[in-house]
Amino acid sequence: MANLRRADSTELELYLNTIFTQQFTENHLVYEDKVGEVLAIGAYEGEHLIGGIMMRRRYDHLAITKLAIDRAYRGQRIGTQLIRAAERFARDRHIINITLSTRSYQAMGFYEKCGYQIYGTLPDLPFAGVTTTYFVKRLLN
Repeated sequence: MANLRRADSTELELYLNTIFTQQFTENHLVYEDKVGEVLAIGAYEGEHLIGGIMMRRRYDHLAITKLAIDRAYRGQRIGTQLIRAAERFARDRHIINITLSTRSYQAMGFYEKCGYQIYGTLPDLPFAGVTTTYFVKRLLN
């Protein structure tokens, strides 16, 4: 029986990556240059940063990890411009899906207006009384 113990995270990640690489090779999947690309797009008023979007590519998927606009600049379609920029970025790289999550006190209606569909919700995540909602948009190239 295996002996389980705490491992060095860097060493374990490298080891697990070799297993995943082997699985890709065995299944004839091409993934070079499709992992880990990060993009940050800022929204500026002159030289003043007023919001932005952070994204990470993983194979044929783009995850929007953060999007926020300064309260004073909301309602000016800046968020929509950022979402559209993310979608252009994804289409240029032949990405199939964009996903993101938001919390119940954030911008659920905004993402629905942008054409994102709910694929899951988890109540009491990350805190009691807060629901995290997961969205996806499938891009048709």
